[in-house]
Amino acid sequence: MPDFTTFSVLFFTRKLNRNKKELSIYARITVNGKCAEMSLKRKTSVNEWDSSKGRLKGTSPRIKKLNNYLDQVYSNLLDTQKKILDKDNLI
Repeated sequence: MPDFTTFSVLFFTRKLNRNKKELSIYARITVNGKCAEMSLKRKTSVNEWDSSKGRLKGTSPRIKKLNNYLDQVYSNLLDTQKKILDKDNLI
């Protein structure tokens, strides 16, 4: 087994069935090629989402707050990965 671990986090959206203009925001965590996805229980409109950046476009207070939330989620996932690696556990 290799002694390194690949780890990445991607934020992406999915269209809601009942509303074509609203998107649900998800996080995809990939470790050594295996993926897990989780809903962040947040929504945005189609024209606000920048899929190339995995963030919302704009500077309104609501958008800034949501982008800050995505940054917090990313930071928490990295902290969790670090804690697991510090204990020499596999992710």
